[in-house]
Amino acid sequence: MCRVVHVFLNEKLRFVGSSFYGLRITSIGMVFSEKKYDEGWPKLVMVAQVLGVFHSVILAVVLYPLGVLYAYGLFITTGLSVWRIKQRDYGQSGGDTNANLAPALNLLYLLAYIQGLLYCYSLIISFAAKRLAGKVAKAYGFEKEDHAGRASVMQYLYHMKDGCKKDPSFASGRTLVTFAFELMQPESTSSDYFASGVRILDKILQEDKLGPGRPAQLIRQLVGSASSSQVMHKLLHTFRTTGPHTMDVREHAARIVAHLAGDIELATFPQGTRCICSLLEMPSTSEQEDDDSAPAAHYRELMVQGLVILHKLVADEHNRRIINSAPELLSKAMAPVSADLIHRIDHKAWSKIVTASLQLMSRLVTAPGETGANLRSQVFNNKDAINTMEKILKCDECNEELYILAFNILTQLPMAANASSSMSTDESREKFINTLVAIFTDQTKDASMRQMAAEALTMLSHQGERNATIIFKANKTIVSELEWIITTTMKTGYLKGYTISVAEILENLYIRYTKDNDHLKKLTEAMNDVLPKLLKQILLLPWKEKRAEEETEGDRLSAQNADIESQRFVALHDKQNEDVKERKVDRKLYAALLSLSVTIFGKLITNHKDLDQLADKIAPGDSAFSIAGKLKEVVEGNSEQATASRLRILKIATRMTILLINLEGGRVGADLESLMQSLSKASKNMFQMEGFMILSRSHDSPSTDPANNLDSLVKNAQELLEKKKQEAQNLSTTPVV
Repeated sequence: MCRVVHVFLNEKLRFVGSSFYGLRITSIGMVFSEKKYDEGWPKLVMVAQVLGVFHSVILAVVLYPLGVLYAYGLFITTGLSVWRIKQRDYGQSGGDTNANLAPALNLLYLLAYIQGLLYCYSLIISFAAKRLAGKVAKAYGFEKEDHAGRASVMQYLYHMKDGCKKDPSFASGRTLVTFAFELMQPESTSSDYFASGVRILDKILQEDKLGPGRPAQLIRQLVGSASSSQVMHKLLHTFRTTGPHTMDVREHAARIVAHLAGDIELATFPQGTRCICSLLEMPSTSEQEDDDSAPAAHYRELMVQGLVILHKLVADEHNRRIINSAPELLSKAMAPVSADLIHRIDHKAWSKIVTASLQLMSRLVTAPGETGANLRSQVFNNKDAINTMEKILKCDECNEELYILAFNILTQLPMAANASSSMSTDESREKFINTLVAIFTDQTKDASMRQMAAEALTMLSHQGERNATIIFKANKTIVSELEWIITTTMKTGYLKGYTISVAEILENLYIRYTKDNDHLKKLTEAMNDVLPKLLKQILLLPWKEKRAEEETEGDRLSAQNADIESQRFVALHDKQNEDVKERKVDRKLYAALLSLSVTIFGKLITNHKDLDQLADKIAPGDSAFSIAGKLKEVVEGNSEQATASRLRILKIATRMTILLINLEGGRVGADLESLMQSLSKASKNMFQMEGFMILSRSHDSPSTDPANNLDSLVKNAQELLEKKKQEAQNLSTTPVV
């Protein structure tokens, strides 16, 4: 018993210190909240000190004695009782019996006065509590007009106050987030408590005041860990129009779920898709007329959040399968686009909803696998939605984001083999490509729009000669403009952002356009002009910069002692390299440029004479210049580390090596032999990266064909080289008749 009493008393005494510390911190916080360092700062410091002293005096004079009385009350009252039993002086034995009445009354009135002071002090503390709750509410983003939100924060303060009365350690580990989460627990049957909980969590997720991601992360952990206890289930069921919750509560719940949707597994919530579908449903006309408490803004917000939830859910393959089996849900999600609300009613009023719907559709049409193909088919079979997107491309009032999203979706259209949409007709396809070419060649358009158009044209130009013909007809100067972008980028680095797309467009056009007409003639002339410029840029680039920096002093001295003719060629070579040696190698860009170069090389360079003329254009007057030798430097400069861009460059370099072997024929030299050795070594360094690249692609991708692997390409080149060497040897040993 004594042990229990001692532990109890020690704990209560520790609470006194905690109370004093909390009182001082609260006083300082009330004075300095949201104040900046200015001229009034010293006065605020003085006020804080005065308040601190005042509260300390109150605590020491009134509350601490009460604390002592509370802790040691049994001993004090026992001592007073013994003392008053021994000394009874309420009156004189032989005099006035009322001699001590006045002091007794004074004591009584003093006690009443002190009681009144304590009551007034408690009122002041209660006003301070309301002010403190107001500051907390403001810190979390609850405005003065948001009475319900501020009432929820006040409810949190009372909750903490009541808990700390029983145990001051009650506040440890508890925050506004945990309080809101407790209100939302399934054990809480009050709809008002649930409304307060979702209101608080929604506001915290919107404001995120406590630092980067901390409240959101805590909310995600709490809700995620409570999936088994039906917290998320309760949030999802809040969406239903037949539920007891108000429109405001549905909005709050929808925003919370939208924030956490990336972590939701629909398989855990069998009715999840039906609940989400409720957000996209509009009430009937009679229901809207009967309900004056639900303005259009509420329905708009619910629909936007429903589309955001779906957009995050379809990022997961398992969720996509469930959504794919709910065609009604997808139909409602595409309804804002299908109905063409932005053109039929108003852009400003419906732009946000249509944008959210297009964002979802954009993710659906790019989804991989069989499920992705089914989702794509559902999108492209919606003719009304396709027609709306075509209108967006021609509309001057539609914003840039709508343009980009429509581009993204329509350029995926040919991937749907069975799509029976309006875009499958030649007329619609031609209009679409003409629009893309017009945007791409219009220098007044935003750079991101031109980039998007370039990427779309890259995909379309890859799909056959029909699209290539439309591109040529869309703009008679398209070839010269594409050539200008390539050469400008090589000289200045300008427009590098979509030069990759431009290089791919030129390559696709040159491969797929075979009609012998003026378009092909202009394209061939442009390719003949750009090839030496491309190869000069690529082959003379210092791919092995580190090795050049590690050049020894002896190497420099021997170079200085070279003969005059060699020095002249070295100086000429250095001059050619002057414009590229300082540039950082952008391997993704150079892979595209090298691929274009190899394609042109394979068509235009058909004999030794062509090869020699090309080498002279790349390095005029340098008889020692060798394309094979420079290609070896490219190979060695990209074989030290295994990356996707380096692997692609090595594959393209191997293609060019095969072309060189076929050209050289019987005059296979040491440079070509050395190039093959470097390629063999590089292919071994890329085994793991090649495997990772195969795993990252779909099984039906042509890139997964074993013949496209670097090792297979190098082996083919080696076999071809041995064959050419054998043919040359046989030719040299054959007697001349």
